[in-house]
Order: sequence, then structure tokens, then C-alpha cells
Amino acid sequence: MLNKTIGDKQVRFRTTPSKEVFVKALRNNIYGYFKENNISKHANTEMYIKMVLAFVFWFAVYAVIISDVLSSNLWLLFGAWSLLGFANIFIAFAIAHDAIHGAISSKPWVNQLLARSMDFVGGNSYLLRQMHGEHHKWVNIHEIDVTLETHGLFRFTPHEPWKPMHRFQHFYVPFLYSLAQFHWVTFKDFKWFFGESHLGNAKNVKHPAKEYAVLLISKFVYHGLTLVLPLIFLSVSWWIIILGWFSIHILSGLTFALIFQCTHVYDGTTYPMPDDEGNIENNYAIHVIDTTADFCRRNRIGSWLMGSINIHVVHHIFPDVCHVHYPKLTPILIKTCEEYGLDYKEYNTFSEAFAAHIGMLKHLSKADSVVPEYNPNISLAS
Repeated sequence: MLNKTIGDKQVRFRTTPSKEVFVKALRNNIYGYFKENNISKHANTEMYIKMVLAFVFWFAVYAVIISDVLSSNLWLLFGAWSLLGFANIFIAFAIAHDAIHGAISSKPWVNQLLARSMDFVGGNSYLLRQMHGEHHKWVNIHEIDVTLETHGLFRFTPHEPWKPMHRFQHFYVPFLYSLAQFHWVTFKDFKWFFGESHLGNAKNVKHPAKEYAVLLISKFVYHGLTLVLPLIFLSVSWWIIILGWFSIHILSGLTFALIFQCTHVYDGTTYPMPDDEGNIENNYAIHVIDTTADFCRRNRIGSWLMGSINIHVVHHIFPDVCHVHYPKLTPILIKTCEEYGLDYKEYNTFSEAFAAHIGMLKHLSKADSVVPEYNPNISLAS
């Protein structure tokens, strides 16, 4: 599982003048919204309140667990452990994700500080910034997009070598997705620190020495808080605490994986491949529209809880914009796409998005499956 999975080839987008006209119009329309309303693209009062609530939520749940008051009722105790897992991904969605993109503040140090919240919940902010940034640049490109790498457990792209086990991947999705957060806090960061020399299109990456120290210290702190201290202070048996620690990461891990995967791996997406010289025949914005879908965009509570990860298209094109603005920006994106004959994709409900995700996994479960590299309906092809 430490085998290298990112290819040596470097890729680039090769655009055309007609496609750049669309990009210019979209930028003018999006940034015009902020100018006309005299507001910042960064965090507003709602966002700062949300960040405070995220940390209050985590510490409140943790305080109840470590106080030992729930140890007499294992149902409530395991419920609290699961809730702590959701507090983890709420911090990741609501704070860390925006911070690594520089979307919370115009001051880099503020974003860097808040990005460290990812270290606090068991991940690694430095690696997230590097890997997620490369994912953003090269969505759905085999051997470049790091989110397509699953150690061969899934076939997320038709260019991934087929294995007999992939015939059943649309059935074992819930079981392996539920391990996503557990895998992240225990193994994933070490794999990408020590097992890979390439991160997406960034080749032969040398990590700063201090980040190795942060990795080890933050993992020690996270496991100390969530596992070691409960073993010391809780009155239940040690094996119950071990099971409880696993339960922190199961339901929240399933939720975490589904939210992200439904936005890129769905029935209707595309998987472009570079030519021999590394060229992708598109520009970045249209590539995102081809490979990304929104879901539950009008569900205000769901979008709030997910950090608007579900409103994903505008996020990919304008990652340095705080997620609280996405609900207002997406209609502008949709209108601009319509004006230029581009197909914006969204699902009104999560069940629709999930069905489209399972549909693509089922299609890719066949060894001879074919998926278009580019959207044939785009009118800006030349």
C-alpha cells in the first residue's frame, strides 16, 4: 500500500480563445457580484460565528465523553463518540477546507493558523493543502488527481487497471467508505509523506523538515485526546473504549467520503487524458464544469453543515472565495454557462447524487467500460 501511484508525466491545459472568452465573462460576473454588493470574498460574520460553533461543538462533546457521565449507558456513550466524529468533519468542512484555500481571510497568517484545525482533528493541514490543491487543478485525470488513488480498492476512472474485485465495488461502497476517516487519521498522511515522491502534477516534492515534526506531534495529540485519555479516565472496559474510538470515525467517515465522491464520480462526468506531450485539450474552468456536479444546493441546513462542499462547481473555479458565498454565486455561474452553451450539472437531492455515483461505480466495474474524455455537448470546443 506504500507503492507509488502518481505518474511521472506532467500535464497542462491547452485552451482556445473562444474558451477564454467564457472564463473572462465568468470572472467578471462573479467578481462583479462582490463589487456591486460592496462585500469581501472572504469570511463574513456568519462564517466567524460558524467557526466558533464548530470548536464549541467539538469541545462540548469531548467534555461529556471524558467526564465519564455517560459510562453507565453505553448507547449514549457510543452516540457521543460518533458525534465527536461528526464534530471532526464539521471542523474540516467549515474551517480547514476554506483555510487551506486562503478563503477565510486576506491575511495569510490567519488562514495558515486556522488550517491547523485539520491537524487538531487527526489530519495534516500541510499535506491537505498540497494534495487538495493538486486535486483542484487536475480533477479526474488518472495518475494526477490524488483523490482517484484508492490502493486499487476502487476503480474510479476507466483508465484505472481493472481487477476482478471491482465487479462488486458498487456493493462494498458503504463498508470501505466508512473507513475513510479512520484511514486518514492512521495511515493516509504517512503514505503520502513517506511513500510518494509526486503529489499530483508536483514532482519529486521535498517536504519541509518542520512538517514532519508537525505530522508526528499532531498525530500524537489527536490519538492522545481521543484514545489514551479515555483509557485513563473512563470507567468502562478498555475494549469498549477501543470500539468507541473506532466508532468516532465510522459514520462520519462514510458521510465524509460520500459528500466528496458524489461531486466528481457520477454518471455523466468525464475523464480526460493528456496526449503524449501532456496536454489536456481544454481550459481549467470548462474542465471543472465537465467533471464536477453540485447536489442539494437549495438545502440551506444541509449546505451549512457540509461547509457548502455540496456546492462544488463554483468552489473549484473560485477556491479562494469563502464557502458562505457559494449559494449566491452559483446562480451567476449557471446563467453564464447557459449563455455560452455549457452544461452545468446538479442533483436536487442527495439520493439523486448517490444514485448517479453508484451508477458510475457500477459502470466502471466492467473491464471494458468506456467514459467520454470530454463533454461532446460543449459548444466552445474550438
